[in-house]
Amino acid sequence: MTGRAPTDPDASLSLLRRLVDDAMDPGYQEATDRGDRRGADWRHSTAFAVAIAVTATLFVATVLQVRDGAPDASQTRADLTDQVMATTATVEQIDARLGTLNREVAQLRQTALAGSGSDRALADEVAALEGEVGVAAVEGTGVEVVMEDGPPATVGESGPDLARVLDTDIQLVVNGLFAAGAEAVAVNGQRITVLSPIRSAGEAILVGFRPLTPPYAITAVGPDELSEAFESGSAKAALDELESAYGIRVDIVPEDNLSVPGRGDLALRYVTKGESP
Repeated sequence: MTGRAPTDPDASLSLLRRLVDDAMDPGYQEATDRGDRRGADWRHSTAFAVAIAVTATLFVATVLQVRDGAPDASQTRADLTDQVMATTATVEQIDARLGTLNREVAQLRQTALAGSGSDRALADEVAALEGEVGVAAVEGTGVEVVMEDGPPATVGESGPDLARVLDTDIQLVVNGLFAAGAEAVAVNGQRITVLSPIRSAGEAILVGFRPLTPPYAITAVGPDELSEAFESGSAKAALDELESAYGIRVDIVPEDNLSVPGRGDLALRYVTKGESP
């Protein structure tokens, strides 16, 4: 009787386990694993792309919202320009009204002081003092100095435009006229007094905190030799340098009959009583 080797029940169970666990061919399993890895990579790439797209969309939406909510720069500039022009026109109207009222007050005072000789002398003294301090207008021979900006700076040049008339140039002319003997000076109709600063605000020149527009006309009333004295002074030499270096135009015109307006907004601060003659 031919015997057979006995069968190990654990070995049979082990084989069954392998058949169940390894039911898929190893080649198919490897392909499946590669597919899973590719799927995972694809999912990561897709998620990254979606995140970028969402971020870009939110950024564009935010920019558009800001642009829609913010006013246009050019429109804002135009609105501010209109406001400045309207305010300037209002101030000019008030100045004209103030000048009219000041003339009426001066006339009433002159009438009230037209009695005795001492009253008339007092009225004349007041009128002379008002002309000196800048309250009243002054008429007589004089000179007019007109300044205009030079040609625009060459394209590509950096730094400030030195061809523009600056506040220091206006100061130069005003000081030169007073040094030449001027009794009254005005810039574009604005009377210069001891309380009249000449400054700049950006590209604008201010006289007494009021903006000026070019050309700049500086008028002065003084002695007959005022024009000659000004042209022979140091201020004229400095103006010649500005004209030759930067093209700033300067015209000096003597006048036989010139009027410098008064400044009606000056207020009396204090007085001193003089000694009796």
